[in-house]
Amino acid sequence: MRRAVASLLLILLLAIHALPAAARTSPYTGLSSPSAPSSFLDSPTIYENTPFTPNTEHAYGTWDGLRTRLAARGIGLGLDYVGESAIILGGGRTDVTGSAGYTHQVAVQLNLNWQRLVGWNGFNTHVVFVNRAGHNLSTDAGDRSLVNVQEIYGGGGNVIVHLVSAYGTQDFLHQRMQLALGYMSVNLDFSTSPLYCTFMNNAICGNPKTETKGSIGFSNTPNGALGTRLRFWPLHGLYVQGGAYGVNAGIGQPRYTRTGFEFDTGAYTGVYVPFEIGAIPTFGPHALIGHYKVAAAYDSSPYPSYYEDIHGRPIPLTGLPARTTRGKIQVWTTMDQMILRHGRGIYEGLYLMAGYVHNTPGNSLYEHQYYVGLTDRGMIPGRPSDTFGLMVNHITASPTLVAAQKLYAQRHKKLPANALTPQSAATVVEATYNIHVAQGLWVQPDFQYVINPNLEKRIKNLSVLGLRLRVIF
Repeated sequence: MRRAVASLLLILLLAIHALPAAARTSPYTGLSSPSAPSSFLDSPTIYENTPFTPNTEHAYGTWDGLRTRLAARGIGLGLDYVGESAIILGGGRTDVTGSAGYTHQVAVQLNLNWQRLVGWNGFNTHVVFVNRAGHNLSTDAGDRSLVNVQEIYGGGGNVIVHLVSAYGTQDFLHQRMQLALGYMSVNLDFSTSPLYCTFMNNAICGNPKTETKGSIGFSNTPNGALGTRLRFWPLHGLYVQGGAYGVNAGIGQPRYTRTGFEFDTGAYTGVYVPFEIGAIPTFGPHALIGHYKVAAAYDSSPYPSYYEDIHGRPIPLTGLPARTTRGKIQVWTTMDQMILRHGRGIYEGLYLMAGYVHNTPGNSLYEHQYYVGLTDRGMIPGRPSDTFGLMVNHITASPTLVAAQKLYAQRHKKLPANALTPQSAATVVEATYNIHVAQGLWVQPDFQYVINPNLEKRIKNLSVLGLRLRVIF
């Protein structure tokens, strides 16, 4: 792990030197990617669309000029739909071949530019709501881990309106510094990339999910917490950011995940503090853009051990309450780099992606996650907005958890983590192709092969055929 972090730090330093000298004098403000995000979340570090960016595609154009008139007054509106259907071709804990599931999200965002509204320079507010509903197909196969084959399934499901975020951002120092404050998720800014949601499996879309499953404090869309984030651009293409977010122990409970409107801090058990350094260089005459990040986070909340009881002995042997320790550390490194450009569009090219996540093993379900992938936008001549993706995710269970599971299994007792047998590791191989059908409309066939579903070797490998539909209205 230390070698991986050191290697990425070296890449960051080299990337800074690769920046053109003239470019280092102004802050990087981000790109606009119309096909990647699953909602209109606004952050320079994920360079996603907002209703203020002119390159956003809309199936219904400017809504007969309404969006244009509102944006001129500082009011940005966004509305999009994502639907994900999938069918099991084979595999699973039992024979569930032919089992199918559908889930969807409807997202609405309201952005207010207060400089245009009242002359408040550099201040913007963002509110996002979603409606989610559907069926988690992975549970049919006996997989209740983090590798759901439909990423859009999850918090905020089966309720008319779910609040995702409500926060404000204030720019300082000519946009070189930004403060965010309010109700928001950690993955809005940290360990994120618009390339992640090229893929339909939940292990990677939004953020590597061992972060969210490794710490309650790493909240991810559509669930948030009260928090703040400060970002600073010391050079063009180089940023540092840190934050402090409440750790809501009830975030997995219906009271909080069904509506998102519960702001009672009585359920907060600590503070989640992430710190991230990122470089966004471009290389060569074709401006091959890359994103390199290294980060660490500390969760101050108390977490129970999966193995040791209050006296330090194995819980499966004594049956006593678990030993609780305060504090958990997460480390992650991520990168994506365009390695080949084709076409004239700023996004058209072949990207290499890779990353690593580490969790404290004593009180986490998962210790490691590794991923490597390729995405290629515009690979077929005449199809500049189509995107191909190939991704491999490998996730390992915590050795502490596995040791406890083995003792439970020897004594024919129920195993923790929704397992019937001791867990080990799972690997997800995914191939996808996102077809740009028309302005604001994408159709995406997807194939996934899950090795060791639920991280259990005795479960048959799972093959799934999926289809994602996305409309930006």
